[in-house]
Amino acid sequence: MKKFFLIIALFASLTLDAQYVTTSAKNAQSQNDGIFYYLPRNVIKLELTVEETNYYIGPYAEFASNLLGTTDYIKENKTEINVKGIDIQVGSEIDPNALFFIEFDEKSKEFVPNFIIDQDGIICAVGYDNLPAGISLRNTFDYNEMEYKESTAVSFIEILDIPEEEDDDDEEEGGGKKAPKRMTKEEKAKVAIETIDKIRTACFDLVSGVQEVNFGNTITYMVDNMEALENEYISLFKGKTIKSTNKVCYYVIPDKSQANGNVWVGKLDGGETIKMQFDTKNTSANINAMDSDILNSGQPNKIFYRIPALTNVKVTLGNDVITTKTLTVSQFGELRLVSTKNNKILFNPNTGQVTTVSK
Repeated sequence: MKKFFLIIALFASLTLDAQYVTTSAKNAQSQNDGIFYYLPRNVIKLELTVEETNYYIGPYAEFASNLLGTTDYIKENKTEINVKGIDIQVGSEIDPNALFFIEFDEKSKEFVPNFIIDQDGIICAVGYDNLPAGISLRNTFDYNEMEYKESTAVSFIEILDIPEEEDDDDEEEGGGKKAPKRMTKEEKAKVAIETIDKIRTACFDLVSGVQEVNFGNTITYMVDNMEALENEYISLFKGKTIKSTNKVCYYVIPDKSQANGNVWVGKLDGGETIKMQFDTKNTSANINAMDSDILNSGQPNKIFYRIPALTNVKVTLGNDVITTKTLTVSQFGELRLVSTKNNKILFNPNTGQVTTVSK
Protein backbone atom coordinates (compact mmCIF):
# COMPACT_ATOMS: atom_id res chain seq x y z
CA MET A 1 0.00 0.00 0.00
CA LYS A 2 2.83 2.37 0.88
CA LYS A 3 4.44 1.66 -2.50
CA PHE A 4 1.17 2.53 -4.22
CA PHE A 5 0.96 5.91 -2.46
CA LEU A 6 4.59 6.59 -3.26
CA ILE A 7 3.88 6.04 -6.98
CA ILE A 8 0.84 8.32 -6.79
CA ALA A 9 2.87 10.99 -5.01
CA LEU A 10 5.68 10.74 -7.55
CA PHE A 11 3.25 11.03 -10.47
CA ALA A 12 1.57 14.02 -8.84
CA SER A 13 4.89 15.76 -8.32
CA LEU A 14 5.80 15.23 -11.95
CA THR A 15 2.42 16.54 -13.08
CA LEU A 16 2.63 19.63 -10.90
CA ASP A 17 6.08 20.34 -12.28
CA ALA A 18 4.93 19.97 -15.89
CA GLN A 19 4.96 23.03 -18.08
CA TYR A 20 3.37 20.91 -20.77
CA VAL A 21 2.64 17.29 -21.64
CA THR A 22 3.35 15.68 -25.01
CA THR A 23 1.12 12.85 -26.24
CA SER A 24 0.68 10.92 -29.46
CA ALA A 25 -2.14 12.67 -31.31
CA LYS A 26 -3.98 9.33 -31.56
CA ASN A 27 -4.46 9.46 -27.78
CA ALA A 28 -4.95 13.20 -27.28
CA GLN A 29 -8.34 13.50 -25.55
CA SER A 30 -7.96 16.91 -23.91
CA GLN A 31 -9.71 20.00 -25.22
CA ASN A 32 -7.28 22.31 -23.40
CA ASP A 33 -4.92 24.71 -25.13
CA GLY A 34 -2.10 23.10 -27.02
CA ILE A 35 -0.39 22.67 -30.36
CA PHE A 36 0.15 19.79 -32.76
CA TYR A 37 3.45 19.04 -34.43
CA TYR A 38 4.67 16.48 -36.95
CA LEU A 39 7.90 14.64 -37.43
CA PRO A 40 9.00 14.38 -41.07
CA ARG A 41 9.12 11.30 -43.27
CA ASN A 42 11.35 10.95 -46.30
CA VAL A 43 10.37 10.77 -49.96
CA ILE A 44 12.77 9.21 -52.44
CA LYS A 45 12.80 10.65 -55.95
CA LEU A 46 14.19 8.36 -58.64
CA GLU A 47 14.90 10.07 -61.98
CA LEU A 48 15.92 7.83 -64.87
CA THR A 49 17.47 8.99 -68.12
CA VAL A 50 16.19 6.38 -70.54
CA GLU A 51 17.37 5.85 -74.12
CA GLU A 52 14.61 4.26 -76.16
CA THR A 53 15.51 2.68 -79.49
CA ASN A 54 12.60 1.85 -81.80
CA TYR A 55 13.14 -0.40 -84.81
CA TYR A 56 10.62 -0.08 -87.67
CA ILE A 57 10.44 -2.63 -90.46
CA GLY A 58 10.53 -1.19 -93.97
CA PRO A 59 7.45 -1.62 -96.19
CA TYR A 60 9.51 -3.59 -98.77
CA ALA A 61 11.69 -5.54 -96.31
CA GLU A 62 10.64 -8.84 -97.91
CA PHE A 63 12.45 -7.79 -101.12
CA ALA A 64 15.65 -6.56 -99.43
CA SER A 65 17.63 -9.73 -100.18
CA ASN A 66 16.58 -10.15 -103.81
CA LEU A 67 16.40 -6.55 -105.00
CA LEU A 68 18.80 -4.68 -102.71
CA GLY A 69 21.21 -7.57 -102.20
CA THR A 70 21.48 -7.28 -98.43
CA THR A 71 20.59 -9.37 -95.39
CA ASP A 72 21.23 -6.48 -93.01
CA TYR A 73 17.72 -5.15 -92.52
CA ILE A 74 15.13 -4.87 -89.74
CA LYS A 75 12.93 -7.94 -89.71
CA GLU A 76 10.41 -6.93 -87.01
CA ASN A 77 9.16 -3.86 -85.18
CA LYS A 78 10.59 -3.74 -81.67
CA THR A 79 11.69 -1.42 -78.87
CA GLU A 80 14.84 -1.57 -76.77
CA ILE A 81 15.24 0.28 -73.47
CA ASN A 82 18.61 1.31 -72.07
CA VAL A 83 18.97 3.25 -68.80
CA LYS A 84 21.75 5.81 -69.41
CA GLY A 85 21.67 7.62 -66.08
CA ILE A 86 20.12 7.52 -62.60
CA ASP A 87 19.68 10.32 -60.09
CA ILE A 88 18.39 9.65 -56.56
CA GLN A 89 17.28 12.53 -54.34
CA VAL A 90 15.66 12.60 -50.89
CA GLY A 91 13.01 15.06 -49.80
CA SER A 92 10.73 15.28 -46.78
CA GLU A 93 7.11 15.87 -45.91
CA ILE A 94 4.89 15.52 -42.84
CA ASP A 95 4.50 12.00 -41.51
CA PRO A 96 0.79 11.47 -40.72
CA ASN A 97 1.81 8.56 -38.47
CA ALA A 98 4.05 10.81 -36.36
CA LEU A 99 1.67 13.54 -35.17
CA PHE A 100 1.89 14.70 -31.55
CA PHE A 101 -0.08 17.03 -29.28
CA ILE A 102 1.55 19.39 -26.79
CA GLU A 103 -0.91 20.31 -24.02
CA PHE A 104 0.03 23.29 -21.87
CA ASP A 105 -0.52 23.05 -18.15
CA GLU A 106 -2.62 26.07 -17.23
CA LYS A 107 -1.80 25.63 -13.52
CA SER A 108 1.93 25.75 -14.02
CA LYS A 109 3.60 29.04 -13.14
CA GLU A 110 6.81 28.13 -14.91
CA PHE A 111 7.88 29.67 -18.18
CA VAL A 112 6.76 27.68 -21.24
CA PRO A 113 9.53 27.39 -23.88
CA ASN A 114 9.02 28.72 -27.37
CA PHE A 115 8.18 26.10 -30.03
CA ILE A 116 9.20 26.82 -33.63
CA ILE A 117 7.15 24.85 -36.17
CA ASP A 118 7.38 25.30 -39.94
CA GLN A 119 4.45 26.11 -42.23
CA ASP A 120 3.64 22.42 -42.71
CA GLY A 121 3.64 21.67 -38.99
CA ILE A 122 7.06 20.00 -38.65
CA ILE A 123 8.90 20.87 -35.45
CA CYS A 124 12.17 22.74 -35.94
CA ALA A 125 13.25 24.03 -32.51
CA VAL A 126 12.30 24.39 -28.84
CA GLY A 127 13.53 27.20 -26.58
CA TYR A 128 14.69 29.52 -29.37
CA ASP A 129 13.13 32.87 -30.22
CA ASN A 130 14.21 32.44 -33.83
CA LEU A 131 16.00 29.77 -35.80
CA PRO A 132 19.77 30.36 -35.78
CA ALA A 133 21.33 31.55 -39.02
CA GLY A 134 22.58 28.85 -41.36
CA ILE A 135 19.96 26.25 -40.45
CA SER A 136 19.23 24.14 -43.52
CA LEU A 137 15.76 24.24 -45.01
CA ARG A 138 13.63 21.23 -45.74
CA ASN A 139 14.05 19.49 -49.10
CA THR A 140 10.67 19.24 -50.77
CA PHE A 141 9.32 18.04 -54.12
CA ASP A 142 6.49 19.49 -56.21
CA TYR A 143 5.26 16.07 -57.38
CA ASN A 144 4.23 17.64 -60.69
CA GLU A 145 7.31 16.66 -62.66
CA MET A 146 5.65 14.52 -65.31
CA GLU A 147 7.36 11.99 -67.50
CA TYR A 148 9.10 13.72 -70.39
CA LYS A 149 9.15 11.77 -73.61
CA GLU A 150 10.35 12.79 -77.05
CA SER A 151 8.20 12.02 -80.06
CA THR A 152 9.18 8.88 -81.95
CA ALA A 153 6.87 9.22 -84.96
CA VAL A 154 8.21 7.58 -88.11
CA SER A 155 7.21 7.71 -91.76
CA PHE A 156 8.47 6.25 -95.03
CA ILE A 157 8.61 7.83 -98.45
CA GLU A 158 5.68 6.72 -100.59
CA ILE A 159 5.94 5.08 -104.01
CA LEU A 160 2.94 6.30 -105.99
CA ASP A 161 1.10 4.30 -108.62
CA ILE A 162 2.19 5.19 -112.16
CA PRO A 163 -0.55 6.92 -114.21
CA GLU A 164 -1.40 5.22 -117.48
CA GLU A 165 -0.48 7.12 -120.64
CA GLU A 166 -3.28 9.03 -122.31
CA ASP A 167 -4.71 7.63 -125.53
CA ASP A 168 -5.35 10.32 -128.17
CA ASP A 169 -8.39 8.43 -129.51
CA ASP A 170 -9.89 8.19 -126.05
CA GLU A 171 -9.36 11.90 -125.47
CA GLU A 172 -11.13 12.77 -128.72
CA GLU A 173 -14.04 10.61 -127.66
CA GLY A 174 -14.24 12.54 -124.36
CA GLY A 175 -12.85 9.73 -122.24
CA GLY A 176 -10.19 11.95 -120.59
CA LYS A 177 -7.35 10.60 -118.44
CA LYS A 178 -7.36 7.03 -117.30
CA ALA A 179 -7.08 6.08 -113.63
CA PRO A 180 -3.54 5.27 -112.34
CA LYS A 181 -2.41 1.74 -112.81
CA ARG A 182 -2.47 -0.19 -109.53
CA MET A 183 1.05 -1.57 -109.03
CA THR A 184 1.83 -4.59 -106.95
CA LYS A 185 4.05 -4.32 -103.89
CA GLU A 186 6.94 -5.94 -105.75
CA GLU A 187 6.53 -3.53 -108.68
CA LYS A 188 6.75 -0.59 -106.28
CA ALA A 189 9.85 -2.12 -104.71
CA LYS A 190 11.47 -2.31 -108.17
CA VAL A 191 10.59 1.36 -108.78
CA ALA A 192 12.36 2.19 -105.49
CA ILE A 193 15.47 0.29 -106.65
CA GLU A 194 15.44 2.13 -110.00
CA THR A 195 15.18 5.43 -108.14
CA ILE A 196 18.14 4.52 -105.93
CA ASP A 197 20.21 3.77 -109.04
CA LYS A 198 19.22 7.10 -110.62
CA ILE A 199 20.18 9.02 -107.46
CA ARG A 200 23.54 7.27 -107.28
CA THR A 201 24.24 8.00 -110.94
CA ALA A 202 23.29 11.67 -110.54
CA CYS A 203 25.46 11.96 -107.43
CA PHE A 204 28.44 10.37 -109.23
CA ASP A 205 28.02 12.71 -112.20
CA LEU A 206 27.90 15.64 -109.81
CA VAL A 207 31.10 14.87 -107.93
CA SER A 208 33.04 13.57 -110.94
CA GLY A 209 32.39 16.69 -113.01
CA VAL A 210 30.69 14.87 -115.90
CA GLN A 211 28.13 17.68 -116.18
CA GLU A 212 30.96 20.23 -116.63
CA VAL A 213 29.03 22.75 -114.54
CA ASN A 214 30.74 24.63 -111.72
CA PHE A 215 28.33 24.50 -108.78
CA GLY A 216 30.86 26.13 -106.46
CA ASN A 217 30.26 25.79 -102.74
CA THR A 218 26.76 24.36 -103.26
CA ILE A 219 28.08 20.99 -104.45
CA THR A 220 28.47 19.72 -100.86
CA TYR A 221 24.92 20.76 -100.04
CA MET A 222 23.60 19.03 -103.17
CA VAL A 223 25.51 15.81 -102.44
CA ASP A 224 24.28 15.73 -98.85
CA ASN A 225 20.68 16.08 -99.99
CA MET A 226 21.09 13.36 -102.60
CA GLU A 227 22.55 10.99 -100.03
CA ALA A 228 19.72 11.77 -97.61
CA LEU A 229 17.17 11.05 -100.36
CA GLU A 230 18.97 7.82 -101.23
CA ASN A 231 18.84 6.73 -97.59
CA GLU A 232 15.11 7.40 -97.51
CA TYR A 233 14.59 4.99 -100.40
CA ILE A 234 16.98 2.43 -98.91
CA SER A 235 15.00 2.55 -95.64
CA LEU A 236 12.01 1.18 -97.58
CA PHE A 237 13.95 -2.09 -97.55
CA LYS A 238 16.25 -1.87 -94.52
CA GLY A 239 13.80 -0.12 -92.18
CA LYS A 240 14.43 2.75 -89.77
CA THR A 241 15.99 3.05 -86.33
CA ILE A 242 14.76 5.96 -84.20
CA LYS A 243 16.40 6.82 -80.87
CA SER A 244 14.97 9.12 -78.24
CA THR A 245 16.04 10.12 -74.74
CA ASN A 246 13.37 10.32 -72.06
CA LYS A 247 13.29 11.52 -68.45
CA VAL A 248 11.13 9.41 -66.15
CA CYS A 249 10.50 10.33 -62.50
CA TYR A 250 9.20 8.06 -59.75
CA TYR A 251 8.42 9.01 -56.15
CA VAL A 252 8.66 6.42 -53.40
CA ILE A 253 7.48 6.91 -49.80
CA PRO A 254 8.80 3.90 -47.87
CA ASP A 255 6.74 2.48 -45.05
CA LYS A 256 8.20 1.32 -41.74
CA SER A 257 7.27 -2.27 -42.62
CA GLN A 258 9.48 -2.10 -45.74
CA ALA A 259 12.71 -1.35 -43.84
CA ASN A 260 14.26 -4.63 -45.01
CA GLY A 261 12.25 -5.51 -48.07
CA ASN A 262 11.48 -4.77 -51.71
CA VAL A 263 9.21 -2.03 -53.06
CA TRP A 264 7.68 -2.00 -56.53
CA VAL A 265 8.45 1.36 -58.16
CA GLY A 266 7.15 1.22 -61.74
CA LYS A 267 7.48 -0.31 -65.18
CA LEU A 268 9.28 1.08 -68.23
CA ASP A 269 7.78 0.99 -71.73
CA GLY A 270 9.86 -2.04 -72.55
CA GLY A 271 8.05 -3.99 -69.84
CA GLU A 272 10.91 -4.25 -67.33
CA THR A 273 10.00 -3.67 -63.69
CA ILE A 274 11.83 -1.20 -61.43
CA LYS A 275 12.15 -2.07 -57.74
CA MET A 276 13.92 -0.69 -54.68
CA GLN A 277 15.46 -2.94 -52.06
CA PHE A 278 16.05 -1.49 -48.56
CA ASP A 279 18.50 -2.78 -45.96
CA THR A 280 18.75 -1.20 -42.49
CA LYS A 281 20.04 -4.27 -40.59
CA ASN A 282 23.54 -2.96 -40.02
CA THR A 283 22.51 0.52 -38.86
CA SER A 284 19.52 0.06 -36.55
CA ALA A 285 20.20 -3.31 -34.94
CA ASN A 286 21.21 -1.74 -31.61
CA ILE A 287 18.26 0.65 -31.38
CA ASN A 288 15.23 -0.90 -29.73
CA ALA A 289 11.70 0.23 -30.49
CA MET A 290 10.04 2.51 -27.94
CA ASP A 291 7.60 0.86 -25.57
CA SER A 292 4.02 1.54 -26.67
CA ASP A 293 3.07 2.60 -23.12
CA ILE A 294 5.55 5.46 -23.31
CA LEU A 295 4.27 6.50 -26.72
CA ASN A 296 0.64 6.43 -25.66
CA SER A 297 0.97 8.17 -22.29
CA GLY A 298 1.57 11.85 -21.63
CA GLN A 299 5.23 12.85 -21.29
CA PRO A 300 5.84 15.97 -19.15
CA ASN A 301 8.33 18.52 -20.48
CA LYS A 302 9.56 16.16 -23.17
CA ILE A 303 9.43 16.09 -26.97
CA PHE A 304 9.31 13.09 -29.24
CA TYR A 305 12.00 13.02 -31.90
CA ARG A 306 13.29 10.34 -34.26
CA ILE A 307 16.58 8.59 -34.85
CA PRO A 308 16.60 8.04 -38.65
CA ALA A 309 17.96 4.84 -40.14
CA LEU A 310 20.95 4.83 -42.45
CA THR A 311 19.68 2.64 -45.27
CA ASN A 312 21.41 0.81 -48.09
CA VAL A 313 19.25 1.13 -51.20
CA LYS A 314 19.50 -0.99 -54.34
CA VAL A 315 17.58 -0.11 -57.49
CA THR A 316 16.91 -3.02 -59.80
CA LEU A 317 15.67 -3.14 -63.39
CA GLY A 318 14.35 -6.60 -64.07
CA ASN A 319 16.96 -8.89 -62.52
CA ASP A 320 19.84 -6.40 -62.79
CA VAL A 321 21.03 -3.99 -60.08
CA ILE A 322 21.45 -0.65 -61.83
CA THR A 323 22.57 1.47 -58.88
CA THR A 324 23.17 1.40 -55.12
CA LYS A 325 23.19 4.29 -52.67
CA THR A 326 23.17 4.87 -48.92
CA LEU A 327 20.30 7.12 -47.81
CA THR A 328 18.91 8.37 -44.51
CA VAL A 329 15.28 7.28 -44.21
CA SER A 330 13.52 8.84 -41.24
CA GLN A 331 10.49 6.55 -41.01
CA PHE A 332 12.71 3.46 -40.83
CA GLY A 333 14.15 4.80 -37.56
CA GLU A 334 12.90 4.75 -33.96
CA LEU A 335 11.16 7.33 -31.75
CA ARG A 336 12.83 8.71 -28.66
CA LEU A 337 12.20 11.42 -26.05
CA VAL A 338 14.33 14.44 -25.20
CA SER A 339 13.78 16.66 -22.18
CA THR A 340 13.36 20.37 -22.83
CA LYS A 341 13.60 21.29 -19.13
CA ASN A 342 16.16 24.12 -19.16
CA ASN A 343 17.34 22.94 -22.59
CA LYS A 344 17.27 24.49 -26.04
CA ILE A 345 16.71 21.93 -28.79
CA LEU A 346 17.30 22.06 -32.54
CA PHE A 347 15.88 19.42 -34.89
CA ASN A 348 16.87 18.37 -38.40
CA PRO A 349 13.76 19.36 -40.40
CA ASN A 350 14.36 16.60 -42.95
CA THR A 351 14.67 13.70 -40.50
CA GLY A 352 13.25 14.76 -37.12
CA GLN A 353 16.60 14.00 -35.47
CA VAL A 354 17.90 16.16 -32.59
CA THR A 355 20.94 18.05 -33.85
CA THR A 356 21.71 20.42 -30.96
CA VAL A 357 21.02 20.46 -27.21
CA SER A 358 22.20 23.52 -25.32
CA LYS A 359 21.43 25.39 -22.11
